[in-house]
Amino acid sequence: MTSLESTSSAPPGHREKHGQLDRILVVDDEPGLRDICREALVDCGYNVVCVGSGQEALEYLAKAQVDLILSDYRMPNMSGLELLEKVKTMGLDPDFLIMTGFGTIETAVECIKTGAADYLPKPFNISHLLLKEEKVLRDRQDRLDRKKLSSLVRMLNLSNALNVQLDLSALVQEFLFHVQKNFGPDSILFHLPDSQSFNRVTVRGALLRTNRPLFVWLNQLCEAVQRKGESKIVDRSTVALETNQPPASLEDFPYSIMVVPMVQYSRKIGIIAVVRSKNKPGYTPSDLQLLTVFSSHIASSLQNARLYTKMKTLNREVISSYAQAVEAKDIYTRGHSERVATYARNLGQFLGLSSKELDTLYMAGILHDIGKIGIPDSILNKPGKLTFEEYNVMKSHPQVGRDILSRVTSFKEILPIVYHHHERVDGRGYPEGLNGSEIPFLARVISVVDSYEAMTSDRAYRNALPPEEVRCILKAGAGTQWQEDLVQQWFQLIDSNPLAKGR
Repeated sequence: MTSLESTSSAPPGHREKHGQLDRILVVDDEPGLRDICREALVDCGYNVVCVGSGQEALEYLAKAQVDLILSDYRMPNMSGLELLEKVKTMGLDPDFLIMTGFGTIETAVECIKTGAADYLPKPFNISHLLLKEEKVLRDRQDRLDRKKLSSLVRMLNLSNALNVQLDLSALVQEFLFHVQKNFGPDSILFHLPDSQSFNRVTVRGALLRTNRPLFVWLNQLCEAVQRKGESKIVDRSTVALETNQPPASLEDFPYSIMVVPMVQYSRKIGIIAVVRSKNKPGYTPSDLQLLTVFSSHIASSLQNARLYTKMKTLNREVISSYAQAVEAKDIYTRGHSERVATYARNLGQFLGLSSKELDTLYMAGILHDIGKIGIPDSILNKPGKLTFEEYNVMKSHPQVGRDILSRVTSFKEILPIVYHHHERVDGRGYPEGLNGSEIPFLARVISVVDSYEAMTSDRAYRNALPPEEVRCILKAGAGTQWQEDLVQQWFQLIDSNPLAKGR
């Protein structure tokens, strides 16, 4: 295989992904066009790999991952759409941008229906190419961010469901229900070797019940995975690596299988395998990662009912970690949510709120800005004043936050706080323009401490304000922006006990 890989330092403003530049694979049988694409993309700071055929592309993809494939539509031996189909069967998920000299409506429809993100008619100028690839990569990152949020919500839903189950049988049934719902397998094989009060082997779905050779082979595969303690995906591209002969030809292995051991404190307590037949999409590494997280949760829950309290703590840590991941988009707001949560809980204690209300305040403080995951970095990190249009985008984050959290049933009580924490008592806030007592009380509490924390911290557009200036601003806005007695009580608290701020 011949390939050409080039990299370049990213220019100012180029978006990096987890500290690495986006990687683009250019596939075209015309050397001149490959060179043009490579030079333009490298100049924009991308990692670029060029190959001359679909087969070379598949060989490269077998050992490396890419974010975008820029492929010619018509090539000898393998077309761009045929390459796209083969990449999909490998369980890979790069986006495709098809270049074609046959720029008809029919061609465009065919590309999109096959799974391409977009198509680029030939001949094209470089600016058009760069606009197309930038949009595809931007949409890809947005999609991946949403998928991460979806995985978080599904994990939290599972954890919340398991936390209220104390009976072993109910725990297993609840777990298998969530596995079926989230991974859509044709069959599930669940091993619990040390169980004394529940079936040691549980099978769900007709595929394994009716296909005895597959069931026996999968049991052997589970035993091997259990010994090594390493999760894996087995499909047509990897089945040849398995020691035992599968119950189907290697060339047309019709299944996609995930096998994940359940481990608790280094002790292997069980294993789960999920199987899909060829009429469904193959499992991906992100699916395996999520199933691994699921298995970790059930492993903890299966130990005994005493872990119930510990699981609640784990949930809080996961939520805090994700809030910090959101804040990592802006270095100036790191720690903001944790401080707001601490301030709110301390003010709530000063007000004499119940323990349940204090817990609700703290969780709302942690999650109040989670909707900012949907705000572009260019707006979050802008050093100057936002334009009218940018400000309207920023104002959408309470709605985005509520939409994200509404999918977790246990968050019902914090939704109004997250959604209304930017309302003003004079009715000039957002998103609903509520006033006075129309605003949920705990949202009014969050509003005071959120504003205090923001003003006393550095931001991209200004340094932290002096304490006396912050005090003057809050007093001036008491009764209009913030509830007056809450402002007074907040200052009574920090004047009597400066440590109450949690700094």
